[in-house]
Amino acid sequence: MFKKGLLLFGLLGVFAFSIPKDTLIVAVENESSRLNPIFSEDHDEAIGAIFSGLIYFDETMKITPGLAKSWKIDSSGLVYEFVLRDDVKWHDGKPFSSLDVAFTLEALKNPKVNSPLRVDFEMIERIDILSKDKIRITLLKPFPAFLDSLSIGILPKHLLENQDLNTTTFNQNPIGTGPYQFKKWKKGQFIQLRANPNFYLGKVQTQNLIFKTISNPSLSSIDLKNGSIDAALVDFELASSFGSDPRFRLMLLDSADYRALMFNLKNPILKDRQVRIALNYAVNKKAMLQTLLHSYGFVANHPIELSWANCGDCPTFTYDLQKAQTILEKAGWKKNSQGVLQKDGKPLSFEIYAMNNDPLRVALSSVLQSEFAKLGIQSKVIAKPSGSFDYTRVDSFLVGWGSPYDPDFHTYKIFSSSQDSDLNENGWNFGHYANPQVDQALLLARSVSNKEERKKHYASFIQALYQDPPYIFLLYLKFPLVYVANLKGVKPHIVGHHGVGFTWNIWQWSKQ
Repeated sequence: MFKKGLLLFGLLGVFAFSIPKDTLIVAVENESSRLNPIFSEDHDEAIGAIFSGLIYFDETMKITPGLAKSWKIDSSGLVYEFVLRDDVKWHDGKPFSSLDVAFTLEALKNPKVNSPLRVDFEMIERIDILSKDKIRITLLKPFPAFLDSLSIGILPKHLLENQDLNTTTFNQNPIGTGPYQFKKWKKGQFIQLRANPNFYLGKVQTQNLIFKTISNPSLSSIDLKNGSIDAALVDFELASSFGSDPRFRLMLLDSADYRALMFNLKNPILKDRQVRIALNYAVNKKAMLQTLLHSYGFVANHPIELSWANCGDCPTFTYDLQKAQTILEKAGWKKNSQGVLQKDGKPLSFEIYAMNNDPLRVALSSVLQSEFAKLGIQSKVIAKPSGSFDYTRVDSFLVGWGSPYDPDFHTYKIFSSSQDSDLNENGWNFGHYANPQVDQALLLARSVSNKEERKKHYASFIQALYQDPPYIFLLYLKFPLVYVANLKGVKPHIVGHHGVGFTWNIWQWSKQ
């Protein structure tokens, strides 16, 4: 009877009855086009539920054994040996082994596989399978973020060998080793999963799991109130309304997720470093925090503020319109009769793009437009659907990035000139930023094992970003997680971009 009701939900998109205790319905903002971890850009909770990695991060963000029982790293930082669990089965019942690990790592290295994560695995020199449950990985050079990178979900060799991983039907009908097995996917609406009876970490507490796609957190708030979902990250403005409602629990999650205005350095105006510095002084971030986030977050100054690599005395841009004006005047920008800054007869004018399905980004863009206008700068906000424009070609773009894991993950691939998207199809340097000091600092930071040395290199990186800013860093977000009061087992976690990771232990969630 329940299965028929669940199918009805899939067809209608709504529930006409209360959600059973053996079912969790969780709202998620994003949906990947492929349910395959090697193509994930940190936007998909479902991938984390279906697949598992050699390690994972616990409630305190400590690296914890997953598919690997133990490991050792030699003193050179080049050789990693893993002992794998021998009690793990794929969702189709086949045994997991070191062959699967080797297959996944080779796929991530393969330039024919269009993985955005290849940069984290390209330094693997060789992989030695020592036995079905032992594997040795040797790197060409030290890469201290490598262990963190092995939280990526492992793929089944027996199903994917000799297939094109870019196009295989597996990407739409995946099989993993995680706590939940894939059942059904209605794109743009929901992904339906069922408990893995053989999950190696323990009994999955709730039999059925549905990730319902709701891109607007305001709509998630409505669905919580009307009882059609059990948990969601909600809109900042509406979060407080749940704190006094006995039907719900509110948990505020720290995140490494920041919002920023990305400059396109191919734009002749924005290529001018003095213009970018002036624009950084022109923004009242504290006012943004209070009015748009309702103080659910903090002011952003650089991309790794929640990391151990954050420097204690990092340079920052204060809100100073007079300073911004002076910098622009010295750079040759003067106001014309209409009060618009111009130089050599050309106005200081550019466009700000934002995705229109993200209300916060649109609001931030509008505030920036107002702030810049105070200086006589013409900027135009263009809000369009995600995927409808090329953000590597627009003048500027309201971006979001951030990872709670090793600081390399969301620095090197975004700010290194080697990762310019025009030069590297898997690079995330979409603003075409190039700075020799940044390149050098990031390369050194990802190549030495000593943590204190790495921290010094990241301090040099942050200093270089300040002197030659590729972005205006705006705000870090804290995510209000709301769930029904009878849901137990929910634990906090420092989340990543778009709050991904809030379901990190969803296999332990259950309704009482």
